[in-house]
Amino acid sequence: MIRLRSFTVFLALALLGGCASTSERETTDPKKAAELNSELGLRYMVQGKNEQAMEKLLKAVEYDSRSVNAHHYIAELYRRLDRKDKAAEHFSRAASLAPDDSAIQNNYGIFLCSEQRYDDGEERLLQALNNPVWPGRDQAYENLGQCMLDKGDPVKAERYFREALKVNGNLAKSLLAMADISLQQKNFISARAFLQRYSVLAPHTAHSLWLGIQIERELGDRNALSSYGMSLRNNFPTAEETQLYLKSK
Repeated sequence: MIRLRSFTVFLALALLGGCASTSERETTDPKKAAELNSELGLRYMVQGKNEQAMEKLLKAVEYDSRSVNAHHYIAELYRRLDRKDKAAEHFSRAASLAPDDSAIQNNYGIFLCSEQRYDDGEERLLQALNNPVWPGRDQAYENLGQCMLDKGDPVKAERYFREALKVNGNLAKSLLAMADISLQQKNFISARAFLQRYSVLAPHTAHSLWLGIQIERELGDRNALSSYGMSLRNNFPTAEETQLYLKSK
């Protein structure tokens, strides 16, 4: 059973490192006022102050209806509040205003995939990759892999996860996904190798330990099987994977 269920969203969190140099009262430029309110809205979002964040972001749109950041952050806030219709509206607006902004296309793609609009999501995520120097390319490929897993297309998912690992070989989620995919394909040696690489980068979960048990059972390594089983029982005694392991012994 392939389970990853995690996407990487990009927001301009670098803004949080400092304070705005100009206050809203000090500027008569509506575009600057919009950006100031967008920045404040993002700060409130990160602090979990959703009401204040929405107030500032809506104010930003009042100042400048074409503010890319305002629409982007509002979309993300509505997504977090489970207001999917409003999130879709503002994601679409931000993406149309900034078709070359890879972070926005990535985040819109994630949203579409989460809404089971997999083909549309894939298109947006691929659009995010049009910029060859964007530093988030590895994560966009990983998001594409997750989207295709959710769609039920492990062939495409594998291709995207492999691309992600070409860009960055230390992506734990992609390594775990490839271990899972390789197990399903009965490529047990590859599955073991991917899982070993994963274990160097991230702590084991109940899912990764259960993968290890299944892999080593197929490869006949009783010591490794016993080690994975003991770790699963000791660290995740109530997990679904532990019950599956105990039933399979």
